[in-house]
Amino acid sequence: MIVGIDSLGHRKFALVAIEGEEELKTIVSKNKLFRAIRELKPEIVAIDSISELFKSKEEIIEFLKNTNTRLVQVAVDSSLPALARRFGIKMNPRDPFDEARTCAYLASFDIGYEVSVFTDKTQIVVSRNRSLGKGGWRQKRYSRKVHDAVRSVYREIKAILDDLGLEYSENVRNRFGGISRGEIIINAPRKDVPISNFKTKDVQVKVSSVEKEKVELIPLSRAKRYLIAGIDPGTTTAVAIMDLAGNLISIRSKKDWSLSEVIEYITEHGKPVIIATDKKNPPELVSKLKATFNAVLYSPKEDLNVEKKRDLTCEFKILNDHERDALAAAMDAFNYYKSKFRNIERRIPAGVDSEKVKAEIVRGTKLDSLFEDRKVERNEKKEFVDADLISELERRDRKIKELLEENDVLRRQIRELKEEIDRLRTKIANLSSEEKERIRKETYIRNLEFRISELLSEIRDKDSEISRLKEQIEMLRKFKIGELIGWKEVKILRKFSKEEIEQKKDIDEGDIVLILDSSGGSDSVAEMLCERKIKAVITFGEMSHLAKEVFDSHGIPRIAADEVEVVGGEGFAFVSPKIEEVYRKKLEELRRKRIESIEKLFEDYRRMRRL
Repeated sequence: MIVGIDSLGHRKFALVAIEGEEELKTIVSKNKLFRAIRELKPEIVAIDSISELFKSKEEIIEFLKNTNTRLVQVAVDSSLPALARRFGIKMNPRDPFDEARTCAYLASFDIGYEVSVFTDKTQIVVSRNRSLGKGGWRQKRYSRKVHDAVRSVYREIKAILDDLGLEYSENVRNRFGGISRGEIIINAPRKDVPISNFKTKDVQVKVSSVEKEKVELIPLSRAKRYLIAGIDPGTTTAVAIMDLAGNLISIRSKKDWSLSEVIEYITEHGKPVIIATDKKNPPELVSKLKATFNAVLYSPKEDLNVEKKRDLTCEFKILNDHERDALAAAMDAFNYYKSKFRNIERRIPAGVDSEKVKAEIVRGTKLDSLFEDRKVERNEKKEFVDADLISELERRDRKIKELLEENDVLRRQIRELKEEIDRLRTKIANLSSEEKERIRKETYIRNLEFRISELLSEIRDKDSEISRLKEQIEMLRKFKIGELIGWKEVKILRKFSKEEIEQKKDIDEGDIVLILDSSGGSDSVAEMLCERKIKAVITFGEMSHLAKEVFDSHGIPRIAADEVEVVGGEGFAFVSPKIEEVYRKKLEELRRKRIESIEKLFEDYRRMRRL
């Protein structure tokens, strides 16, 4: 049996109990509600929000101890009407019995969160059942008797736990003749401990579950929600995540966002069914994400222009253009499937997760095949029809009649408009051939002018590119001349990282390497460069201590960029002839440090020998 509850206010509640085909509904006070639950002994008590029934954690604990049932809060991630629509349950939000019934059915579908206030540990306390009273000539004998009885019961309980193989910890307070109090904490839930509360003349035993610090909500189902993920890759990558109802769940942009980090971010929110892009030809990152999640790829027939992106995202707050593009891609994908999603919501039977059905339909499964093996039983129930319901039906009939009359008027207007369109088409067809030729020429001239404007713009872009290339050629020519007078070419690393070194295949033995950003490199990265047998490194910024030690151990000098003159352009650089002098000095420093290190070792060895 499952019981659904809805608050009516003024400490009144609507209760609906469902067991098989039978249904019981009534309105009760809070005290009678708890009494009814204890008598019915339902498996689950479901409610829209626990705050409607309980005012504190203590009330929840007292309820769960006395009823031995599962308490489920249905509406956590979504409102109750939204959940009813999602699972095909018809509900009148103004009818408390409807809301209570919906809570019960949703809980039966494993929708909602179980309220948890107890840990999976059990506490057993064995103590005296009576005060020892004031001292007397028989006080010591009586104390020894009571404490010995407490110890005996405590040992019997431990023996039972040991036989069951349960793990536990204990805390004992020793007193004259035995123990006055013994506490056992068992690593097992209360239902797995076969010991109940009891009392004897001298001893009392209390068994209870260990309470959690705060109330927790544990989902009845571990299924993740289905998502649409819009992706805008690049140096700054943006991801927009929506559910299949078109609600924006999260949006984020980040510079140098790796594929694994993007996957982790999306997975935190659920399972993507659609990976969307705003480009006609999907970027590589989008294709990889599609393959990773086994999702459906959505890309528009043509690249989305800026105006359409703004129209799609105008209702949302976004930080930058990257987030706008990602959100526009997700919105465009949702709009593409929106009518199909609405059709699914109308056709699914009660109890079926419409989000899951939508995901299957997007993947290509036919709707009819999803329900081949599902038999939906419809039980017609006779309901009492009151005056309010009759009035509502009459009002709807009047509204339908008005709509039908309005529909007739609109149909007449459509016929008149169609006749006007036919008349105008005839008029256009009767235009003189000279007029047609004039319009054709004007259109042709406008197209030519537009094409000329495009070509002029392309010429300007080409001229700019030619100027830039000429400057680079002139600079390279100067550097070639500089090579003749001692300037040397150096190989460039933008970052001191493993990926950057692996990409630079042209670094060979004897090369000088210029590192534009030497921070962040580890000893393993430095080892990769040393394996190339390079001559020296020129660094911008501070290098890690571990990396320095690796270069020193391989006898490769480290030269700061301000010690020599470095000039260059895009993708190339040269260093002044002064590099040879600095290189010799650095080698000499390394040699001197190595000698000093060896001398220090000998000195330490001699000192140890003298001791």
